[in-house]
Amino acid sequence: MQATETFVVGGREFTCVRMNAFAANKLFLRVQKILLPVLASLRGDQSLMEMDILQAASKLSEHLDEDMINTVLLPMFEESRVMLVENKRVIKTAADIDVCFNVETLFDMYVLAFHVLKFQLGPFFDKLINLFGNQGAIAQN
Repeated sequence: MQATETFVVGGREFTCVRMNAFAANKLFLRVQKILLPVLASLRGDQSLMEMDILQAASKLSEHLDEDMINTVLLPMFEESRVMLVENKRVIKTAADIDVCFNVETLFDMYVLAFHVLKFQLGPFFDKLINLFGNQGAIAQN
């Protein structure tokens, strides 16, 4: 049975499941050039699992573009089977985003994305960053 996680974002409950290793590796390969430097600069002495979600989501959203929605966010949500519990809507398309979020709650989507990313890859990134010590060392290797 796959591990599941529940997140409350913007007063609404979302669930997701743990990706298989192959899907998680594909996600890592898509996001590592953006995430490693950003997360290393944000985390300081704390692990990724202890990072402030709003600060991290805000910082990450600065580095996203329209292509990232289609190549990272939606595939990550689909592989994780992210679901808005109140209407049992699995988020895997742009139409699902429109049903689950509106202009006022759009930032919640980025907070949710960070929660899911942290659930999927947080331990991996912590080990990777700790192995090399800092983002500068990672960029050189």
